Amino acid sequence: MFRFEYETVLYSLIIIPILIGLYIYLQYYRKKKMEAYGSSALTRRLSAEDSPAMHHVKFGLFLAGLTCLIFALANPQVGSSLEKGTRKGVDIMICMDISNSMLAEDIQPNRLEASKMALSRFIDKLQGDRIGLVVFAGKAFVQLPITSDYAAAKMFINIVKPSLISEQGTDIANALDLATVSMLPENDKVQQKQLSDLTSKVILVVSDGEDHFPESIEMAQEVHKLGITIHTIGIGNTLGEPIPLRDKYGNPTYKKDRDGNTVMTRLNEEVLQDIARAGGGTYVHASNANMGFETILNKINSMNKTDIQEVTFTRYDSKFQIPLILSLLFFFIEILLFTTPSKIKQLLGKLQHQFKGKTALIGIALLMAMPALQAQTKAELSAIRKGNDQFKTAEQFRKDAMELMAKGGEVNKRNADEKMKKAAENYQQAEINYRKAMETTPNYDKANYNLGNSLYRQERYEDAGKAFEKVANNQSSSKDLRERAYHNLGNSLLKQDKYKESIDAYKNALKLNPKDMDSKYNLEYARKKMMRQMQQQQQNQQNQQNQDQNQDQQQQQGGQGQQDQNKDKQDQNGGQGQQNQDKDKDQNKDKQNQQQQGQDQQDKKDQQQQQQQSAADRQKQQDNKRQLDALQQNERNTQQKVSKQQMQGGNKTHQEKDW
Repeated sequence: MFRFEYETVLYSLIIIPILIGLYIYLQYYRKKKMEAYGSSALTRRLSAEDSPAMHHVKFGLFLAGLTCLIFALANPQVGSSLEKGTRKGVDIMICMDISNSMLAEDIQPNRLEASKMALSRFIDKLQGDRIGLVVFAGKAFVQLPITSDYAAAKMFINIVKPSLISEQGTDIANALDLATVSMLPENDKVQQKQLSDLTSKVILVVSDGEDHFPESIEMAQEVHKLGITIHTIGIGNTLGEPIPLRDKYGNPTYKKDRDGNTVMTRLNEEVLQDIARAGGGTYVHASNANMGFETILNKINSMNKTDIQEVTFTRYDSKFQIPLILSLLFFFIEILLFTTPSKIKQLLGKLQHQFKGKTALIGIALLMAMPALQAQTKAELSAIRKGNDQFKTAEQFRKDAMELMAKGGEVNKRNADEKMKKAAENYQQAEINYRKAMETTPNYDKANYNLGNSLYRQERYEDAGKAFEKVANNQSSSKDLRERAYHNLGNSLLKQDKYKESIDAYKNALKLNPKDMDSKYNLEYARKKMMRQMQQQQQNQQNQQNQDQNQDQQQQQGGQGQQDQNKDKQDQNGGQGQQNQDKDKDQNKDKQNQQQQGQDQQDKKDQQQQQQQSAADRQKQQDNKRQLDALQQNERNTQQKVSKQQMQGGNKTHQEKDW
């Protein structure tokens, strides 16, 4: 790990562009003065021993020496070793609300961003404490396990946003439960002494208090019984504030309810006060002037801190000697040079002519070597190696858990759950180290690929797909790595039921490696899933058409029955009218004939519409049938190729890759 001990000294580098500007001005002023004495050709002939190029070289050497001197004064340091020790501290678990209501702008720039900035400053002031992060809305999950790596904690806090959780709401009880589980010992049989040691553990809830779940107070009481103190910080005002959003065109708007009214989010101080009271902690109302983290920090520092074992810290060695020696070397060369034309220039010209053809080859070789220059720093290489070790450990835990689950039984199930929990923690730690490996080289393909594997194991398939896609589209990556990235991208899309996109990914993998039987198997599996989906859609359409036809027939039968009833009624009335008056009979008969003609015309019109609709439905069914037949024929051809490959290479069991 590299750093400068005195970073403020680096601000003096601003003198470099100032000196460059002053030098350019002096050269321009000198040229104008020379032109005042005579023509430029004459003055150059009179001052042939003065070389402008050598002036530039001397000035460049002076700037290089001055820059190295500033770097030496800043004292560059390199981490030389990692040592283990013991220090006193408090375990702090932050529960941050990331629901949409935290986007309200009653605290600038908004509630969430203000909380993130204040939390980063809070971390900078911690001394020996460990910190973790749980984000929650309608659900909760551990964004960062408990750690003493403050740089990683701030990095994970900066990437927090409401889109991390799709289910909206404010479930504080779930967040408290998850934070407590992350802080308690893994062994269920906690001794009394261990319980007393848990008094140095704190949960800090940062929320607007709009709790949509009533169990938060009861959960806070249960957590406090384990010796964990709960502090709360309320974000926002109690008067209400609209929630800003953007429509599909990017225009600003506000969130509205089902009735079209603007939703107003208000700080619910009572809930947060009750949670802090039940958890034995303190409630603080945040504002633009004071976010309240200073008050919580004072409460934490006043606690009885316990020993935290196996804390690692880095010892740095000063390397100021290197830039200091370079600085003296540049100054020494600058003193030795004169402003007369250099005799070395002629020698360099000859060498340039001799090696003119080789210069292009050297440049091409450097460009080809650029992909190999990724992740050159020691810290990045160490981070990716550490992440790989944690990923292998997690894979072993997962394998053991699967074997225990296969055996059956309650005891094996409990042990399997414990191993899966350890596997999840190692996957999360591996993710942290893979992200560290890309701090200065975000396109580092191996780190991106391994990051995708760890995200896949955490069932974050969309994020995993983005990491695999970045590796697959990187033309500078190796052919084998891109093929595996396309395969795993297909698996991630398959988990999201995106069958068409997964088929394209498997096809790209087979283009890079046509002999990959796993990709062929998964390709056929994705095709079958898509065919079933299309068949189900076709079946649903057919059922809908049958229902529509049945409804039409029922309506027609009902109309005919009504017509028969009217006719009987008219006949009965006609019989009575015959006894009374013949004229009324003729009028009723004419009216009946008119109704019959109108009904016949309506039936004929309905029959024509039904025939037109049936013809369109038959054409649509024929199109779907042709598409399904084409997919089935493609599947049969691919299966024949796979069977032929199996006969040539021996029997092989195909298994779908999980990452």
